[in-house]
Amino acid sequence: MKQKPSSACIQESCQDCEIYGKLMCKHTRQDLLDFFILMMNLFVPFFGGMVVGEHWVGLLGWFVLAVLFFGYFEAMLLCRHCPHYKEEGRTLRCHANWGLPKFPSYDPRPMNRFEQVTWLIFAALITLYWFPFFVYAKQWLFLGWASVSAVVSFYQLIRTKCSRCCMMSCPINRVPEDVKKVFFEYYPEHKPRG
Repeated sequence: MKQKPSSACIQESCQDCEIYGKLMCKHTRQDLLDFFILMMNLFVPFFGGMVVGEHWVGLLGWFVLAVLFFGYFEAMLLCRHCPHYKEEGRTLRCHANWGLPKFPSYDPRPMNRFEQVTWLIFAALITLYWFPFFVYAKQWLFLGWASVSAVVSFYQLIRTKCSRCCMMSCPINRVPEDVKKVFFEYYPEHKPRG
């Protein structure tokens, strides 16, 4: 029996797959690059405004939050429930968190409500951290630029990534129901309860 390209693949090869191209079940450089570009669209005005406004303590606070979030809490709340997390190796390989350490152990159960809400709060804090700094410093140009970038990035994320992501219990997952149905036939342990 051949080894699957990744733990999220439902078949041994793409040729036999009934949902080929509808999920990001394999890791591609293109998906990683697309996600990186989305994040750059969001973070260029964020960091630009923080530097121009000389919000050095604020930037330091953000970096501490980012290390805690991406280094542990995101894996604990979200990533460890994803099929990609059970792949061999000490680091994660997916379109969003490539290379992050896998500290908590894999848990195939879906995210519970507490994990979903906590992850959403953390994600909003990390991505919208700039907002009070730009308002307080009256950096209207950066506020407008960062706001538009946040809306565009979120729309693109939902449309291009969340609609094909195999982390089905993520609160922003938008995979079509017919694709989810096929996925859950192969991975019933990932099916949300209730």
